[in-house]
Amino acid sequence: MTRTTHVCRPVPRVGPARAGRFRATAGTRSVRAGRALLATLLAAVVLTGCASVGAHTPVEPGLEVRGADVQPPRALFPGPTKGATQEQVILGFVRAGAASDGDYSTARSYLTEDAARTWVPEGEVVLYSTSAPPKVTPIKADSARLTAVVDSTIGPDGRFVGARQGTTRSADFGFARINDEWRISSVPKGFGRWLTTSDLGRLLKPYDVHYLSRDGRSLVPDRLWFPRDHLATRLARAQLGAPPAYLADAVTTAIPAGSRLIADSVTVTDGVAEVEITGSVPTDRTQRENVYVQLVSTLVQDPSVQGVRVKVGDTTLELPDVDLPVRSLEQVGFVEPDVSSTGRAVVRRRAAISFLPTTFGSEEDPQPSGNVDVPHDFTSLALSADGEEIAAVDPDGKGISRFRGVTRYEVPFFGTNVGRPSYDRTGRLWLGGTGLDEDSDISLWTVDVSGDPSRERLATAQPVSAEWLAGRRVVEAKPSPEGDRVAVLHTAANGSDPRIDLAGVARGEGGVPARLAPPLRLGATLTALKDLVWLSDLSLAALGQRVGTNEKLRPYVISVDGQDQPLAETPDAVAITTVGGERDIIVTTSDQRVLSRAGGQWLSLGTGSDVAVPAH
Repeated sequence: MTRTTHVCRPVPRVGPARAGRFRATAGTRSVRAGRALLATLLAAVVLTGCASVGAHTPVEPGLEVRGADVQPPRALFPGPTKGATQEQVILGFVRAGAASDGDYSTARSYLTEDAARTWVPEGEVVLYSTSAPPKVTPIKADSARLTAVVDSTIGPDGRFVGARQGTTRSADFGFARINDEWRISSVPKGFGRWLTTSDLGRLLKPYDVHYLSRDGRSLVPDRLWFPRDHLATRLARAQLGAPPAYLADAVTTAIPAGSRLIADSVTVTDGVAEVEITGSVPTDRTQRENVYVQLVSTLVQDPSVQGVRVKVGDTTLELPDVDLPVRSLEQVGFVEPDVSSTGRAVVRRRAAISFLPTTFGSEEDPQPSGNVDVPHDFTSLALSADGEEIAAVDPDGKGISRFRGVTRYEVPFFGTNVGRPSYDRTGRLWLGGTGLDEDSDISLWTVDVSGDPSRERLATAQPVSAEWLAGRRVVEAKPSPEGDRVAVLHTAANGSDPRIDLAGVARGEGGVPARLAPPLRLGATLTALKDLVWLSDLSLAALGQRVGTNEKLRPYVISVDGQDQPLAETPDAVAITTVGGERDIIVTTSDQRVLSRAGGQWLSLGTGSDVAVPAH
């Protein structure tokens, strides 16, 4: 029988730092909120009891609700029983690896002394569903094999990867008799922990690691999974590392190269994290400030941290006119640019462009947007950040037109089999397609839309290099809100094998996108992918289906942390966008209905062939 102890600890929630959303006082407010909820939380934990560990309850898609970050109940597991079989020893070892607070002493009691010394529980995490328990089969008299259906994995680097339905994983264990009892004498190399999917939220969570855009004006987040224990140390250790490959040349870090934590730990005293690192002491004031920008943004995700003080060797990293510890980005003068758009979403009915209704079921007396009509045979509309320009794919699918004022401008010929256009906040239009002749290996371009579209030299499409797109067709390339990453929906030349990849944007002279970093795949368990939209700086939505299922087409919310969440089915959907993040997703159907998300259902906003939202 699993023994559990429940400890209710109201924890101040300081959400992951986002562009323009850092609040110096969030921790204080959350502490008060946590105390106010203490009685309720205690009652909830007691009523939940042992059923809270390992339970699985289906969740219907609905609106996202974020409350206080409450410390989950602690879970403890028994050691091996007298006379336990090899199967019982393996399964007991696996379950004991799900103990709270990084306490693996019980798990090690299933191992011989040598195996206990060599086992590294901080290695790969394999997640399996409680609906398909792992099985143990004998191999020889002193060995057995553990097999489970895998839901997903989390690598030692914290990267979450979903597994396709039906994927299995096996691990072979050796045994020895110790005091006439079976103990595991050999653990497979790289074997960390196997956890149930319901254990995940109790033991690990996704957290953001922050890097600087090349212009130094924005934070670019990467999201990784870490165990909840020793969180400040884990976050600091991750922040000291180099940016991930998929952000190479798109971001930078102010942390001195080669830095590591002294004593490999971070001490938190009275809410202040003392980060002591090796390396050279930065002398440039901006670099010093940015060291704090990155570390503060990342470390305050630990509820126990409200401020940061940095030492490099024996030298405290001081800042002129700034009292340490640093508790907010504003304290060091870091203010990110506003990436919000000034325009309003529009809908096309026949050829007329009007503002998108905000009332369900109402489309009478449409309000003209002021944009020129776009004939119905031009498809895949996109809207600039200021709402003044619309781009669309030409009727023959071999080019892009820009509608500005009362005039249509053709983008000078760059390719064929053109994908859906997308504007970014820097004044560029992203285009996918198939290059011709000597440009046949090019499938992605951008156009400067900040100048006069009638001047052909300025309006010419500039290629963006990406070796991993060779032989692929770009269906759509969606720049992220801060503009330093792009999500690319692409297929094989014949339209098969759709996939979504995320990559950093390396820019050349004048900030022109020049090439993409190696990709990070998102939504690997999805197929039949259509259309793409950013919901926030850390999540996107796409239309798709789960591989290996008979489900109908539906929107999926896809997180940079590797997870994806299905929403209610929309079988006839052909396009997806949003007017306000995950809560306000808009879907357009093949019979020209415009549907808006309302919790777990879709409500009508009337008719329309296209909805275009200003670039942000």
